[in-house]
Amino acid sequence: MTRAVFTIALVALLANAAAAKPAHKQALAGHLGPYLPARVNDCRLCHAPGDTGPNEDKPRNAFGERLEEVRATLKAAGKPTDIAARFEAVAAEDADGDGVPNLIEVLTGHFPGDAEDKPTAAEVQACHKTLAKYKRFLASYPWRPFAPVTRPAVPQDATGWAANPIDAFIAEGHAEHELTPRPPADPRSLLRRVHLDLVGLPPTPAEAAEFERDPSAAAFEKVVDRLLASPRYGERWGRHWMDVWRYSDAAGWSGGNDIRDSQPHVWRWRDWIVESLNADAGYDRMVREMLAGDELAPADPQTLRATGYLARNFKASREKWMTDVVDHTFLAFQGVTIGCARCHDHLYDPIKQTEYYQVRAVFEPHRVRLDPVGGEKDTKKAGLARAFDADAKVPTYLYVRGDERNPDKSRPLSPGIPAALGLAFPEVKPVGESTGRRLAFARWLTDPANPLTARVAVNHVWMRHFGQPLVPSVFDFGKNGRRPTHPALLDWLASEFVEQKWSMKRLHKLIVTSRTYRQSSTPDAKNLAADRDNLYFWRVPPHRLEAEAVRDQLLFVAGKLDPATGGPDLDAATGLTVFRRSLYFRHAHEKQMEMLQLFDAAGVTECYQRRESIVPQQALALVNSPLSAAMAKELAKQLDAADAEAFTTAAFVRVIGRPPTAAERAECVKFLGRDAPPARREGLVLALFNHHEFVTVR
Repeated sequence: MTRAVFTIALVALLANAAAAKPAHKQALAGHLGPYLPARVNDCRLCHAPGDTGPNEDKPRNAFGERLEEVRATLKAAGKPTDIAARFEAVAAEDADGDGVPNLIEVLTGHFPGDAEDKPTAAEVQACHKTLAKYKRFLASYPWRPFAPVTRPAVPQDATGWAANPIDAFIAEGHAEHELTPRPPADPRSLLRRVHLDLVGLPPTPAEAAEFERDPSAAAFEKVVDRLLASPRYGERWGRHWMDVWRYSDAAGWSGGNDIRDSQPHVWRWRDWIVESLNADAGYDRMVREMLAGDELAPADPQTLRATGYLARNFKASREKWMTDVVDHTFLAFQGVTIGCARCHDHLYDPIKQTEYYQVRAVFEPHRVRLDPVGGEKDTKKAGLARAFDADAKVPTYLYVRGDERNPDKSRPLSPGIPAALGLAFPEVKPVGESTGRRLAFARWLTDPANPLTARVAVNHVWMRHFGQPLVPSVFDFGKNGRRPTHPALLDWLASEFVEQKWSMKRLHKLIVTSRTYRQSSTPDAKNLAADRDNLYFWRVPPHRLEAEAVRDQLLFVAGKLDPATGGPDLDAATGLTVFRRSLYFRHAHEKQMEMLQLFDAAGVTECYQRRESIVPQQALALVNSPLSAAMAKELAKQLDAADAEAFTTAAFVRVIGRPPTAAERAECVKFLGRDAPPARREGLVLALFNHHEFVTVR
């Protein structure tokens, strides 16, 4: 897009924003929550049709006029005047004079400012039940993401279903929406689920048989402890956090002489992530080391690896580099779209433009470099990508309208943070030759009083266990984001996370031992009618494995996965012939394994939440890939089965973790024939690689 076209588009966007009041619309949607019908989630709720001049409000209808009038009344009384307060003040009135209160019109999906758009008597009668739920919703635990986390009381579960506090919060939602939780998952499904979740690999047939003999809660807890102690755990969850923290290997031209993204040898940061997770280092410690490891332990190369987080943000353009550091640090650790304040005050959240540049001042002095390692002086061959402060005196200026060509040099800005987050910025103390700014910022982020750090982290962990987060907008906890379905549960988990010294392993164990997690994934007609999207977790939603886990599982079930850990990034082009875990292969612009891309691997630029696609190329890859064919051949040789029926059972158990049904067994035996020749056996295994259960967590 040319600068001229961009300018025109920006002017049009700002003009539209001024007319439509997006912050008001979004705030009202947040206030009404699930009780705002889609039809009235529209500017016509308050505005009438008509043309407006630049920067002018649309004409208001009768309801909109009443909302505007009541502002002065509330202000004079010393009461809040936000859109939610004004809405409640006029909820019982009848703005358009059609005989129906404003609130009833809204709840039934009609416009309270249009007398001709009136609910029927039947709709009004049916609304009584909705009205009661809405009032309970208003009285329920409030969602205040910028306020400090408080530990809510665990609800009483009269049904006796809850096994731990998570279940008590979930059961409360079940009762409110008249949902019945699904029965426990069968032992094989549960074991496969927790294996794939915690280590990214399925259980062996022997492990499945052992758990099937004793599927008790005590036996399951032992399984969980074993998986969390496995080095495979760090690899599995390392890849998850690499998504959030935007891991990327170096990209550039001329044999590495012209780096445009990230840095060479950034794989050392990847290894630090895996090792830290396996050691259960604590999320707070990991955040501090990534942002300021050079100020925490300037002489420790093991800690310096963590600052690969900052080295990864390197761009050939310094302005793009600094923008990415500020924007993505807040998206990843605070769930705040602070980048919206680069050009002007944030449209939705109380973040000033000056505060954006104060955050930039935290990072302004830093640069990245490659340090020699292991006696090798040539950093092209071996090096440590790390951050350091290069210029303690470099100033930070506010860019007028976000234009780096127009800095306001009349007032250099000192380091700081958005005041709306309520926690004062710590005193900055230099560390040797370093400014100490990043360490102060990292301590602010990981202060237990920070309102967002624990909430955002817990939401990411929950999403990767259940396939759907508690806060749907995982990188936006602000007013333009979406309200969580279970705000009290989120706050309880965040509080517990901090109380347990930010231990991710303890958080995982708490989640996977809950009855919520151990439910079946099977549907239920009554529940589907009441909650089609499973917002209230009446079952565990089936979800597809990520790209890396699909490939790793293919190698693992054939017994060919190389267990070696760590080391330099591997050439992505060798993914079909080198059998290491997928997270060890190069991940950069134009340098990604094709098979992983087909199954929606993490984006290089950002990937806070993966999006699933269903395209024919995925099935074709599992059918026609040389890797699939080789693994099918290998596994068919390994399965020790005398006849077609025994081979069928062994193949099903090995590949998708369960015996075949009677119908499946009959069909497969028919396909294999009496002698079950090798080619047919390989064909059956290849078909099972394409079974939906092979790529699904159930």
